[in-house]
Amino acid sequence: MIPLLNRHNRKICIIFLSLFTSFLLTGCWDRKEVNDMALVLGAAIDKEKGENIKLTLQILIPRVVSAGLQGGGGGGGGGPLVLTRSAVGENMADAASKLQTKFPRRIFWGHCKIYIIGKKLAKSGEVHKQIDFLLRHPEPRERAYLFVSEGEANKILDLEPPLERYQGDVLRKLTEMHIGVDITVKDFEQMLIGDAGTALLPLINKLPPSLGQKKDETIAFMIGTAIFKKDKMVGQIDTKSTRGIMWLRNEIEVTAVTVSPKKGETITLDPIRETSKLVPSIYKGKWKVLLQITSEGTIVQNGTNLDLMSPIITKEIEKELDKDIKQRIDLSIKEVKQGMNLDVFGFADAFHRKYPKEWEKVKDRWDEVLPKVDVKIDIKTRIRRPGLSTTPAGFKEEEVEKE
Repeated sequence: MIPLLNRHNRKICIIFLSLFTSFLLTGCWDRKEVNDMALVLGAAIDKEKGENIKLTLQILIPRVVSAGLQGGGGGGGGGPLVLTRSAVGENMADAASKLQTKFPRRIFWGHCKIYIIGKKLAKSGEVHKQIDFLLRHPEPRERAYLFVSEGEANKILDLEPPLERYQGDVLRKLTEMHIGVDITVKDFEQMLIGDAGTALLPLINKLPPSLGQKKDETIAFMIGTAIFKKDKMVGQIDTKSTRGIMWLRNEIEVTAVTVSPKKGETITLDPIRETSKLVPSIYKGKWKVLLQITSEGTIVQNGTNLDLMSPIITKEIEKELDKDIKQRIDLSIKEVKQGMNLDVFGFADAFHRKYPKEWEKVKDRWDEVLPKVDVKIDIKTRIRRPGLSTTPAGFKEEEVEKE
């Protein structure tokens, strides 16, 4: 028996070693060398004549980067860091294949973090046809950010920002600071197939050049939000209304709020913690939404003679803050819900989750039900930090108003 067991064990060892060493013999048959790639840093999609689109790519220039590294710099080799090339095609895939003939390296989409859609294309209702390429192709990131440009999207990529290396970096950092709505390729797709069938994208435009600055030595900045219904841009709102939508969608993060407790005098606060919650309800056939908001802030500037350490005055400031937030939300509801009859706030999803049976009855006529939905806002704010100074700057203790 013992010899048989030993022979059996030897066979197991041989098989195990064969399997183990086989991993060391495998080759990288599908390898992709960085030196053979044209790295896409940003892309712009514009509407052309007929059914065609114009695709513009922003490509990294590797020799400039290598020259900067060899010289000890951060990426400046005496020339631009990126170059842009454009091609017209029937769709993104067709235009990309034509662009490939203009590069000696294979186009690689994996590093692209921003895609800009021209306003003309956004209003044509053909955005989803182009987004399909980004969702279907294995290289593009679903977490890349989407934007709509006020004019032609390719003009944005031609800008030369004074602080950052290229325009795509500017837009990415602005988005990560949550200055406007933060929408990725995946988010946009999920919005379009969601219950409401509406979507949002940040709207950008070129910042006018400063005195003595060249026309292209500037950046693109966010001017509001583009509103989509079934893959078509149907309207837009400014930054103030955008803030209201961000409160409703629980996406607000960094925004200073200035209130006027006394005429001609202001106090500015920086919120340090904000939460928003949608509470849907259906009672006796009436559909209602309660928006519960809690906010905590710190005072960063006092332009009054008020004593911010006084609990009475603090309560008055909190009331003014409540009023300011409510005005922003009311404005966004008035412009989007009442003016456009669109649900970009998440009402449909909230009702669907809580009342699935009732939702099934109205989902095909949500456009008729939405105007009748009653929205109530419950805001609770609290000032946590009045600041280091107990008295306003430039005032003596006896001049400060205590109540």
